[in-house]
Amino acid sequence: MFRRIALLAGLVTLPFSSPLADTATPRIVGGEPAPDRWPWMAQVAVDDPSVSGYLLCGASHLSPEWLVTAAHCMEYLNGDPAEESRTFVFIGDRDRNNIPQNGIPVRRILIHRQYQNLNRDLALLRIDTRTNTRWPSIISEERFEALEQQNTAELDESVTALGWGDTGNGSLSNVLQEVQLDYIPQQRCRALSSLTITDFAVCAAELNPQDGVQQDSCFGDSGGPLFLGRDPQPWLVGLTSFGLRNCATGAPSGYTHLSAETRELEVLTALEGIPLVDLLPEWTTPPPQYYYQPPGGSQTLTLALKNGSQENPATDPALAFSLSGNTVASGDWSGCGGLLSGNRCRLADNLSAEGSLIRDLVIDGNGGADQVVTVGITASAIEDDYRRRNNRIEQRVVFSDKPDLALSAVQQSGSANETRVVVTLTNRSTINLAGNGEVRFALPRNTTLSNADALGCSLSNPVRCPAGNVPASSSRTLNLIFASDTGDSQSITLSGFSADGDVPNDSDSRVTLTLRYPSAAPAPGGGSSGFGGGGGGAPGLLTVLAGLLLALRGLPAKKQQRQPLPIPLEPCSQGEGHSLCEQSSNGV
Repeated sequence: MFRRIALLAGLVTLPFSSPLADTATPRIVGGEPAPDRWPWMAQVAVDDPSVSGYLLCGASHLSPEWLVTAAHCMEYLNGDPAEESRTFVFIGDRDRNNIPQNGIPVRRILIHRQYQNLNRDLALLRIDTRTNTRWPSIISEERFEALEQQNTAELDESVTALGWGDTGNGSLSNVLQEVQLDYIPQQRCRALSSLTITDFAVCAAELNPQDGVQQDSCFGDSGGPLFLGRDPQPWLVGLTSFGLRNCATGAPSGYTHLSAETRELEVLTALEGIPLVDLLPEWTTPPPQYYYQPPGGSQTLTLALKNGSQENPATDPALAFSLSGNTVASGDWSGCGGLLSGNRCRLADNLSAEGSLIRDLVIDGNGGADQVVTVGITASAIEDDYRRRNNRIEQRVVFSDKPDLALSAVQQSGSANETRVVVTLTNRSTINLAGNGEVRFALPRNTTLSNADALGCSLSNPVRCPAGNVPASSSRTLNLIFASDTGDSQSITLSGFSADGDVPNDSDSRVTLTLRYPSAAPAPGGGSSGFGGGGGGAPGLLTVLAGLLLALRGLPAKKQQRQPLPIPLEPCSQGEGHSLCEQSSNGV
């Protein structure tokens, strides 16, 4: 699976004297059919006049008029730029389509102004307006830096790639495939890879294959997305771009670094007259999980509406509100008083690039009964947004005269027949007392509470251990000592209570853990090795890479006299039941 392919439908057989004829080993082993959760995933089909078929790539539907893909996908096999009249896309289809003209016509192709030899490998495709049910978002620079700083365990299987490319034995997939890969920070990738990894590329690979199953992106997948996790509306990290000659060897593959290209994306879309922006609402200070007010009180929230765009202003910025419960909101903006759920409030004529508006928003409990109000705020402008995940924020406000309980429990020590558990009952409310706090639980079979008398616990069913009054924003801790006749591990559920109630009465006031009675201390050391402790460990990549040729994936054979360098994950020719990729030398 993965990277761009030229599908030559008229060919039945192909000679095996090509430079890539020795690469018949399976690719994207371990990939699987993608579920119906990626309606923004697109197939790009370029009708190449030099062949009796089309060129295949992936793309992401970023906004109603724009798709993002790899720049090298927008070339015919002879190196000429692809024409809009011969380029088509299919959005949201799981099945690969073999007739380009059945797709959505591409009106404009915009190539990164500094694209050269796979560096800054980005193109935008404009289509007539087409809506979608979900959208991806380009990862922010701050979120990308956090990704780069994660440890190897956190990066294991952290990114997903999609495509219809080579799945093994030289065949394309008829159904969209997905694969989970390990993200590799840029500096580590430079140490592992024999390819040139610039500041405008990111890397992924399968560094610790389970049961020897290798995974990768491959021919036919170029331009397709690399994104965090498997969220239906994900953060896009990269675009499939280049790699070594052989797919799925454990060597890193290169992907266009999207968060480094947002300025270019803004400039290109503005030049075309359909600019994209990065609009986001934020609280001016990091909010707590809940704010607390009495039933008839009000809560003031300070809101900043920012335009994170580096180039493009946001026209007619507005906020839409959703309010749960019996409540009403009001804002300092003109015309934004007396807001109810579903109301929309226009803030200004425009918001300049990197500009912001800061105002107070007042949430009124409306004198009702105890309630938890969720305030939802969604920002929008005339322009579409390339980071829609940033467009909405929420905050919860508790209007109540009752405490808000939370419970935690940690087993600190244990022996063959006795174990100690530290239980903490917390009152998260900042205004209300939790009177007569208790921790309650049912004793497991063959288990007793050794220090019940010392704690003043009642040996009823359930057992009740007093924690006393818990003031607002305070905690009480109990040390529970459990004894077992058998030493068998047992599950126990503990719950926090107060005579004054608990609002919201949610699962935070209950915790389940397993009481363990170890007969001996665990052996020193232990743990697992390998990337993320997943088993198998990273292969000897430097040794492997030293013996691999660069994959010159599909550019014309006449270019082979040039020195081989990193190549696009792209054109090869497809016959009936097999494909054959020709060596090329396009590189960074």
